[in-house]
Amino acid sequence: MTLHTCQYCGKSCDTAQGLKGHYDFTKLCRERMYKAYEVDSGGDSESDDTASGSGDSEVEIDDGGLGDNSAAPDIEQPFDDAGNSSDDNELRADPPRTNTSPSRSPSPVDAPPSNPQKRPRPTVEEVEDEDDRYVQDFPANRRAGEPLEQCETVFEKLRAEQKENGHPPWYPFESEEEWELARWLMTTGLSQKNRDDYLKLKTVREKIQPSFPNNRAFLKFIDALPSGPQWFCHALEVTGDEKDEKGEDKKEVVEVWYRDPVECVRELLGNPSFAGKQGYKPIRIFKTMKDGKYTNQEFSEMWTADWWWKIQELLPPGATLGPIIISTDKTQLTRFSGDQQAWPVYLTIGSIGKETRRSPSSRATILIGYIPVTKLEIVSKARRGAVGQQLFHDCMRVILEPLRAAGEEGVEMACADGFVRRMYLILAAYIADYPEQCLVACCRENSCPRCIVKPKERGKPIFSTYRDSEDTLRVIKDQSQNKFPVKFVDQNLRALHPFWADFPHCDIFASFTPDLLHELHNGVFGDHIVKWSTKATNGGEEEIDRRFRAMTPHPSLRHFKRGISLTSQWTGNEHKNMEKVFVGVLAQATDPAVQRTVAAITDFIYYAHFETHCDESLARLDAAWAAFHDNKSIFEDLNIRKHFNINKLHKLKHYVDGIRSRGTADGFNTENTERLHIDFAKASFKATNKVRYTRQMTVWLARQEAVYKFGTYLQWAVPGYVANADAADSSDDDEDESDSVTHPPPLNSTDADANSDDEDDETISASYTVPKQPSFPRVSVASLVTDFHATDFLIKLDDFLHENTIQPLPSLGENSLFPVYKRLSIPLPKLPEVGSGIVKDTIRAVRGEPMKMTSKGVQPAKEGQFDTVLVRKDTPPADRSKDPTDGQSFIYVQSISVARVRVIFRLPAGYGHYFHPLAYVDWYKPLKDPAPNIRMHEVSLSSRNHRQNSSVIPVTQILRSCHLIPVFGKSVDPTWTSDRVLDQCKTFYLNPYLRHHDFYLFRYLVDMYHQRQEEEQRRVRMRLLGRAGRW
Repeated sequence: MTLHTCQYCGKSCDTAQGLKGHYDFTKLCRERMYKAYEVDSGGDSESDDTASGSGDSEVEIDDGGLGDNSAAPDIEQPFDDAGNSSDDNELRADPPRTNTSPSRSPSPVDAPPSNPQKRPRPTVEEVEDEDDRYVQDFPANRRAGEPLEQCETVFEKLRAEQKENGHPPWYPFESEEEWELARWLMTTGLSQKNRDDYLKLKTVREKIQPSFPNNRAFLKFIDALPSGPQWFCHALEVTGDEKDEKGEDKKEVVEVWYRDPVECVRELLGNPSFAGKQGYKPIRIFKTMKDGKYTNQEFSEMWTADWWWKIQELLPPGATLGPIIISTDKTQLTRFSGDQQAWPVYLTIGSIGKETRRSPSSRATILIGYIPVTKLEIVSKARRGAVGQQLFHDCMRVILEPLRAAGEEGVEMACADGFVRRMYLILAAYIADYPEQCLVACCRENSCPRCIVKPKERGKPIFSTYRDSEDTLRVIKDQSQNKFPVKFVDQNLRALHPFWADFPHCDIFASFTPDLLHELHNGVFGDHIVKWSTKATNGGEEEIDRRFRAMTPHPSLRHFKRGISLTSQWTGNEHKNMEKVFVGVLAQATDPAVQRTVAAITDFIYYAHFETHCDESLARLDAAWAAFHDNKSIFEDLNIRKHFNINKLHKLKHYVDGIRSRGTADGFNTENTERLHIDFAKASFKATNKVRYTRQMTVWLARQEAVYKFGTYLQWAVPGYVANADAADSSDDDEDESDSVTHPPPLNSTDADANSDDEDDETISASYTVPKQPSFPRVSVASLVTDFHATDFLIKLDDFLHENTIQPLPSLGENSLFPVYKRLSIPLPKLPEVGSGIVKDTIRAVRGEPMKMTSKGVQPAKEGQFDTVLVRKDTPPADRSKDPTDGQSFIYVQSISVARVRVIFRLPAGYGHYFHPLAYVDWYKPLKDPAPNIRMHEVSLSSRNHRQNSSVIPVTQILRSCHLIPVFGKSVDPTWTSDRVLDQCKTFYLNPYLRHHDFYLFRYLVDMYHQRQEEEQRRVRMRLLGRAGRW
């Protein structure tokens, strides 16, 4: 959760709306905000307000016969939500096309150079940061990303225009409150009738008195806001082979609705919201230096990958590359009835950071068109498929045609940093599921869209030749001329005219990026591994279901109460939660080779999710792929599979090359496209009358974009204004449910904020967060023993006080009362491989509740929740700055112990003082070597003198929560239940798949430690035995 901080008093609020409320109710901060606004606007805020309500405004107001309160900007008649206009001739036809590029403006004298020193050859300079990374710049004499001149941003131009006309920032609305009302009416999904009814309410007309008395006047105001790129319609005529009543071929006209992609790129590049989040030239990053050479290259953003560097070398000096990322995905618009579909085309640019691109609320991905979805009933069934495929390419050619000239000659564009650059727009990546990839690649669906592997060899770990664009076009052309080339059959091609044929520097086959959702989570894992492993399990589906039902709970883990066999359709998030425990579920219930196969593919999935890769991590990804192929034959031995010629399984071998070429897979996940369908397809369709709905959808989307853009502008123009608070505070639906992401606490946060009026605020330190007020302020020792199962509480607390030289006055006894907390939150360390945010890890210690009779009925009994954690026992609390993920993993793993938290408490006032809260924990035995096949550590409860081994420790020694998977054995005990299995089971596996943080610690770092140990041993052998020591 993002913390929103007041820039005047430093108070932090959990939500953007909370910050807005703080400004509304804190007079001093509000006065400072208005004063800052007056300084920014040249002291014209009062005159702006006056001009807004004055009859002398320079903008003509046409009441249109609506009455005195119906003032609205004099603009053309608006479309209603159904897309209807008073003038049907307003339908926009195609814009004029031109192949001439804008002339290059001379570089200004004061334009800052992109590289202060010219270097004829690439050199490597060390970046002075804590990770000792080294950055190689692109050759300075090529002037990559060089600005041409300085310019005003779109927001600066708009504000200057408003000041010149004497308008306030929220013009055409009279006040900020009226704008907020308009934004609410437009974005909450109200229908036109509901908006009309609301605006005609007596309370609204007499008390609020908005400038728009009805929906029609309201839409005039919305249409007066600054808008985005214009929508156009292009008509395509399709000729079929079916005959009409005259004996002539039937024809059908389809509409292609689209926007100029060059203008869409201009909109994205110039958006001031993306300032500081864009890259304009390629770089290479290295993590180590060995024997005078920089090694272990790092890959994350597109500008750190190889493709950008390679294409930049082909562009003229001073050019700035604009990597175009296209995404298409056909989606169903109706849920239960009807067959309406939409086929949106999305565009974003690799110049924007991937974290921003994949956030729906940032609007960094823009809708550029709809491909028409038609049944093609004028074509016979035999030819319908081929005609539909060619229609797709024809529509894409119409939509993307402007990119061709922009890639060849470049286009001058204003960027978010306030400089103009000559952008060369090159198609870099194409995001689609497997069928659409084959459609774009003009190959059949039993083929690989990236390489020419034979269909019956897709299941083998072999490397095939990559498809070549020029060769493919030549073969298709020969086929169309009836030359029947052999390669056409060998490469499983289709005789289509592809839209990408004339695009400069476009390798369409290499542009297909890894698809984490469809290829891994829903594909290889959900469609294949789960089914194969279930058949290979002793007891089959019933045994798998029992194990899922008895799985230990965790706040970041979904519990499958009914098992998994009864559900026929799964989402990506559900498959992710299954992946977290599936290896442990199979332990001891399947053949060891099955366990190794599933562990290998799960490792592959987790490595593929890394948001920053390097040569070493890519080697581990490739090793996981090889391990899967080494063991997968067990499914053939068990007669579960006859072959592995599966498209999604084959495509895994291209992941390493795809990441090296375009950047890590998280920047190209189709999961983001699925999320965009909600706003750009389903919600817009719902707002139409379902008749010729595409046109209506474009009108609705244009207005939504205008409202969002204007809100973002106000956030820039008005100090303290928070735009789109709901979008900013809501989490993305497609994000992993397990990870609640927050940002580091502000530097001025303290354990007790004296200025805060909110009793529910939390106490935040550098290493943990607890509520300011304990959930149970006075809990007796007897309750701690019986309800929290802290059997030796007084004895262990006395030991802790003695170790820390704390002498309680008076002495502790059975009647002592302690403040007890229900939970503790720990921010997990920020890891580039996992993500840029900080994951908030919640640890619970909640006593059980008996069954109660309430006014709402019977409240069932609840079992206690006592989570397990990782504790570093040999590191003093003051040394919390070090974390197991700081690189020396294996040493720290050996010093980590597992414990179960029973009580989180503080010392009562008068019994001594200890700054941090304390925790009573039950210890598990020290970690030993991982179990074979699944490579998980086995743990069991530790005892001392025939009693549970327990301690009282400061919460600063707790590293994070962990998840223990019961060792079910060959068959699960039927008496085990999820909420009691930690007490019922004796032995557990420490789960390395709970979160990507855990995988990084218990898989990647440990594997890297062992790999480096083996390399060191090999070097020693070579020194002793020469070349024979290599083996």
